[in-house]
Amino acid sequence: MTERKNMLPVFPLPEVVMFPEMNLPLHIFEERYKQLISDCLKTDKRFGIVLEKENNLCAKVGTLVEILDVENLEDGTMNIFTEGGERFEIISLLTEEPYFVAEIQPYEDTDIEIDNELKSFLKQIRQLASKALKIFDLISDEENLKKIKLPSKPDELLFLISTNLTCSHEEKQAILEIRSIRERAKKIMPLLKDELQKLEVLLENKNTKKDVEKNGKLKIH
Repeated sequence: MTERKNMLPVFPLPEVVMFPEMNLPLHIFEERYKQLISDCLKTDKRFGIVLEKENNLCAKVGTLVEILDVENLEDGTMNIFTEGGERFEIISLLTEEPYFVAEIQPYEDTDIEIDNELKSFLKQIRQLASKALKIFDLISDEENLKKIKLPSKPDELLFLISTNLTCSHEEKQAILEIRSIRERAKKIMPLLKDELQKLEVLLENKNTKKDVEKNGKLKIH
């Protein structure tokens, strides 16, 4: 019997797409996933997160994560803090008991060429992302623009933007599965523009509310 290699514990999550370099806190309460985390802590502290689909299925492409911190709670549950690493592809699910274990292989970009045209396109995306951060700060009265430094590496920049988009998890999964920086950028651009439009509307509504309250004609709650 051939020995299977690259076996990985897998944690399917509904409506969550994990991207490389993303941080994700998780509250672990199911017994099988408490066992998964305990087993991972005894080895290399790594497992895979994949998007859960209907009928107990999961997406074929996910992201390897490392456990950075664990908080064991009095009720037996735990809080963990994870960081995303490389993407992987599931070749086959080996078992579901007590938790999912899959045979995987690396899932890397096959098109990483960055010519002048793509550099210009990425520059536009960076500018839109900076504008979106600025507007979000005005809406939330925060200073994320000062705190968040947009990555210089194209793949890191695009994954960071993807993490913070409010589009559907199906759209995010499609981005995760793209293996070309160029195609990923093309996919993200219209989604980022939509995000920017939503933020502009929210900012306009906030300013309108302030004007109305200042005039004292109508108090909006």
